[in-house]
Amino acid sequence: MKTPRRKPIEPDAKFARMLLKAQKLGQKLQTDEITIIPPNKKNKYWTLRASFRNMPKERSAKDTLGDVNAAYLDLSSELQSLRNGAEGMPENSHHQLSEVIKGYIDQGGPKNEWRGKTPKNRTEDFAHLIKLSEKNSYTCEDLNASVIRSYLTSATNSSKRAKGLLVTIRTFIKWGIGTGYFTTAQLETVSRVVWRAPEGSNYKAAPSRREQSKLHFGTDDSAGGQVPTHEQVSAIATELQKHYKFGEALVHVSANMGTRANETLIFTASRKVFEAKRGNYVDLQEEAVRVHWQYEKKPGAQTEPVTKNNKFRSVVIPAVEKIETGFDVLGWLKQRSKEALEEQIAGTNPLALIFPNTAGQVINLNSFSSEKMRPTLSALGMKMPPYLDAAGKARYMYRFTIHSFRDRYGTTAADEWGYSERQLLEQGSWADAETVRKFYLGTTDATYQSVRDLHNKGSKASNRRKAS
Repeated sequence: MKTPRRKPIEPDAKFARMLLKAQKLGQKLQTDEITIIPPNKKNKYWTLRASFRNMPKERSAKDTLGDVNAAYLDLSSELQSLRNGAEGMPENSHHQLSEVIKGYIDQGGPKNEWRGKTPKNRTEDFAHLIKLSEKNSYTCEDLNASVIRSYLTSATNSSKRAKGLLVTIRTFIKWGIGTGYFTTAQLETVSRVVWRAPEGSNYKAAPSRREQSKLHFGTDDSAGGQVPTHEQVSAIATELQKHYKFGEALVHVSANMGTRANETLIFTASRKVFEAKRGNYVDLQEEAVRVHWQYEKKPGAQTEPVTKNNKFRSVVIPAVEKIETGFDVLGWLKQRSKEALEEQIAGTNPLALIFPNTAGQVINLNSFSSEKMRPTLSALGMKMPPYLDAAGKARYMYRFTIHSFRDRYGTTAADEWGYSERQLLEQGSWADAETVRKFYLGTTDATYQSVRDLHNKGSKASNRRKAS
């Protein structure tokens, strides 16, 4: 772990006189546990030495009293931490907080297993705390409720975001307790912290996207569902085609195969690319896509993760007869795979991607969402009214996201294709049935009418039986 440069701390008058005397006489200054050696012919810097249970500890400092005092305090702090460790207390509490956070991110979190977008997201989560810690030279033992409140104030203007950040911080501190950086008392103190909107603010927490959808698009009785209907899928597909060359197909493939966006965006026509762990192979012979990988910033790197929940799966490409919108997913993938391989030979699409960007590379999902999906949804009237964060800045949500097509797939597979729970979990790579029921088997604008149709169908069949 990189050791940051210490900031000078001026000593009190008594300690300053002792240092100056030692420097003038060229003699060592011996404190209770630390030996301070002034600069000499062999060494132009001050040297501070100590030991703990026969383990040597040393610091050096430039020729200013403030630097020497800072080094002395730093070494004293380490010795105290070592004593704490021997007594079951955190032995690493003297470490710089910012560097510990960076190391925590670099190692992949508490279990060394962060994948996909998690490292990037956690870097953003911790950014303001790192900046605050560097500015004030905080060590781990300085982490307290006041520091966390200052961090939250600078990091967010939203209660929802603050709740997420607090969960992240608590997880970090729990890891730090086990690794000797923090105490249980620090966790207890920080766990009581809550975010507060700025004084004078009229801030109200915004409803979730799904709640806003019901409020803005629904009625007292129905509509405003969080899952797009087949008609809405078709409308979004048609509009997205105006913004992206393969927009229509991307929507229909997503809605009828249910793969996550960062899985779909690396569909490849090349088996070799798939075997190199750089794409998910469109296996036309099997009429399925072998979904083993998900995209991150450096596809194919050693840290490239398997798809979420570590599930290798082959997702069946449905026949056009099973697709409510009538889009021939299999037929389109056959033609597009042929084109992608030709592009690969020509050097314009090195990974033979089914859905490349204009440069023939993997699409960045964040950019795609802001530059393609949002204009598409806005054009269809699916941009919802603004809400204000605590700073008074207008924020917007959209009725659906690219992930909403996964909602559509889960609902279709369960309600229309008759997938069993086991089949649905395997094909969709969901963690468990509870997750599917909670997030993916939701209502649409047509749910109310579907209940009406079901009862009407049953009444007609009953009448026919009575008539016969």
